[in-house]
Amino acid sequence: MAGTKQNNSLKNVFENVNTDQVAFFVKENSGRNKEAKDCLLLAMNENIVEIKSFDNAHIDFRTFDWKTTGQDRNWWWQIQALPFLTWFVSSRKLLSLEERRLAAKFCKDSLVNWIEITPEDDDKTLRWHDHATSYRLTNFFNWTFSLWLDDELNDFIQDIDLPYRMEDILKKHIAWLSEDENYSKYTNHGFDQATAVFIIGLYTSYPVWKPFFELSENRLIEEIEFAYTEEGVHKENSPGYHIFMLRRLNRFNKLGELYANKVSEKAIILEERAKLFKEALTLPDGTLPLVGDTRGGHFVEKYDFPRELTIYDYSKSGYVIIKGHVLDKPLYLMVKNCFDSVYHRHDDDLHIYLSFDNIDLLSDGGLGSHNERDPLRISLRSNECHNVPYIAGEKALRNRKSLASAPTLSVTEDIIVAESFLYGRKIKRTIDISQLETGAIAITDVVDGKEKGLMENLFFHQFADVSLKNSNATISVGGQKRMAISFGSENIKVETKERPFSKQYGVYENAPALEIDASEGSHFSFEVRLIKTQ
Repeated sequence: MAGTKQNNSLKNVFENVNTDQVAFFVKENSGRNKEAKDCLLLAMNENIVEIKSFDNAHIDFRTFDWKTTGQDRNWWWQIQALPFLTWFVSSRKLLSLEERRLAAKFCKDSLVNWIEITPEDDDKTLRWHDHATSYRLTNFFNWTFSLWLDDELNDFIQDIDLPYRMEDILKKHIAWLSEDENYSKYTNHGFDQATAVFIIGLYTSYPVWKPFFELSENRLIEEIEFAYTEEGVHKENSPGYHIFMLRRLNRFNKLGELYANKVSEKAIILEERAKLFKEALTLPDGTLPLVGDTRGGHFVEKYDFPRELTIYDYSKSGYVIIKGHVLDKPLYLMVKNCFDSVYHRHDDDLHIYLSFDNIDLLSDGGLGSHNERDPLRISLRSNECHNVPYIAGEKALRNRKSLASAPTLSVTEDIIVAESFLYGRKIKRTIDISQLETGAIAITDVVDGKEKGLMENLFFHQFADVSLKNSNATISVGGQKRMAISFGSENIKVETKERPFSKQYGVYENAPALEIDASEGSHFSFEVRLIKTQ
């Protein structure tokens, strides 16, 4: 096996590696990703760095000072993951020997530069951010293992190990992630923290680090059990994160090849259920609905879209989805009412998302960014950018422990009933779908135990035109009337609003909305009627 004659600290880490482990690593890291090669050569030759969701940055990793210059936190943790290491691993088989050696030297010099930087006490560059550290550990380990297995590149490991001891750097990361105070339990971050350490254990079987590996396995099993409902729905409040975490399950499924049976057996069961929910989630064109922290146009897979109206009952997990054809056009209706995790949480209990003829008529504001102090992000997460009832003057409770009761959702052939305590008192939303085949939906909202205070927000397609007349609103898109809304309550005030809308990370536009003041009462009804077009 390559690397057996090396004399450096990694010899201890890799001394128990067998051919099965090497074969699995090589299969999982084939090194033939052209996009990664382009990123690597661009960074190495032109000092241009591509980071997901951000403009290209001019950085020479070999001399970068790692000082904050006002960039977004999401940008910093991606940079702190040292992406050049994974670009190398992911593209190494596409490089000639000369290119491979030049790229290995670039990575070595860039890594040394990072190691020798002493962060400030008040470090705002997220050097030891939970996500950054778990991703960096994975990238660093994969890079060192790739060099260890490549006889033509062994010398780079030797050169960097003599002054810096790679074993110690790996252990520092593993130990940091293993500390309870650094562990982001029951989140996708904690999921990745446990995964990073656990997989190194599978690849190395290094006995000295066995306690870390056993801890990570126990954590990972707990994370899997917590992260998904019994129906296989990921709990972090958005279709986008369900797909993100489904890829994790697929990876764990494969780990059975390395005898990670406890993890892989749980993953296999949940993956099948999660795939079924993925099919239920997808719109007619194979993309995800723009709900919660989901990015616009996120394509996953195109399925056969049903002709007859079909109910996908995931009410125990907080979702009811109806798909089929109405007025000879594809219809997609989602009712969302869940609060199983605070991560990526929006104030969207009782939310309705409606797509008709591939146009999201009752829509959602989208993600925006992960800068929770940004006023636009604050608005996107609030009830302003959702189709929900709320109580005037009351703030949404974002701590699950503060709720009087968890939200509930149920569906029959004709009625969907959702109840939420997000604003302290119970709000009950009843959605009559008995006439859905004709394009009509009747919605009634009631605040329990309160005579006044009910408010409503309706959020429309980005390019919709909203026309108000008497007790009716007509929604047009592209010059065609698409939906009519009639209000069945008296003593209400209806006002058009312009709200933030974001289909791309960090890019904000505007979309029309209605704010309905029904606060003179505790009961409000309205009907949505779809309009047939040619």
